[in-house]
Amino acid sequence: MIKKNIFFVFLITAGAAYGQWEETPDSLYMVTYTTGKAWDHTKSPGEQLFFKSHSGHLSALRKSGVITAGARYSDKGMIIIRSQSLPDAKNIIESDSAVSHHLFNVSVDKLSVFYPGCLER
Repeated sequence: MIKKNIFFVFLITAGAAYGQWEETPDSLYMVTYTTGKAWDHTKSPGEQLFFKSHSGHLSALRKSGVITAGARYSDKGMIIIRSQSLPDAKNIIESDSAVSHHLFNVSVDKLSVFYPGCLER
């Protein structure tokens, strides 16, 4: 009987640990941006087609609380967004005209935070 109880506790604990890695509502996703095939290297960012709409898209996401952080590094940009699922996160990002018109290439990946902190300028 004791062995059965220990095994039962083990199954519950293992199931709970596994569940932590599954997508949960309001999960975090990291979006990485690089310049796409439509980027004209002879023009500044502000002169690129769809750049103004891209800025508006990101502004709306910030105001609605979807974007939690953003930064540029090397020749890349990145944002962290909240979303219900990976497909939902991809839909949010792919609705940006600068992405759909290949001004930017993007990758959207589940973010598993192991060291929470605070980003400031």
